[in-house]
Amino acid sequence: MADIFTLEQRVDKCRLCSLWEERHRIVVGEGSPCSKAMLVGEAPGAREDEMGRPFVGRSGKFLSELMKEAGVSRDSFYITNMVKCRPPENRKPKECEIEACRAFLEEQILFFAPDLILTVGNTPTQWFLNTKKGMTALRGQFYPWKFQGRSLLIRPLFHPSYLLRNRSREEGHPLAQTLLDLQEVKKFLGK
Repeated sequence: MADIFTLEQRVDKCRLCSLWEERHRIVVGEGSPCSKAMLVGEAPGAREDEMGRPFVGRSGKFLSELMKEAGVSRDSFYITNMVKCRPPENRKPKECEIEACRAFLEEQILFFAPDLILTVGNTPTQWFLNTKKGMTALRGQFYPWKFQGRSLLIRPLFHPSYLLRNRSREEGHPLAQTLLDLQEVKKFLGK
């Protein structure tokens, strides 16, 4: 397994799918190399493509605000996406694009060896848990996951773009549920 800098170089040269043709910058990931938690989203958006950093657009800023409100630092995570190049028009990545980036994501998981992976939105949640169930059914709990002989936990979160459209803080609503989920993550990280 190589270091993250070498991984970034390989991602930059990757031509396994057509997403490289329209990207401005690759978005491999960022965060503490000592973190025992990863946050995995779907794919970079326009702002991420421009800056080369994950979760820095409107949704990412909102996620950071929610994390702060729940007492969880963004710095507690290594943050990445399943797909390292922006899909056109911010569309959902195709299966072949996810598969093209799979080895890169798996290498990141091996390198950082997290105890917990937060999956943000349907796409990464369904991929990690190998299910077609939606977020409403899956959020709110930790799921055991085995990878390369290691046991770790998956915790699904609603995507912040969904939460921006559903801002009610009433009990039982997605935003209130996400804050509860993040508080559970804080407890887990505090162990």
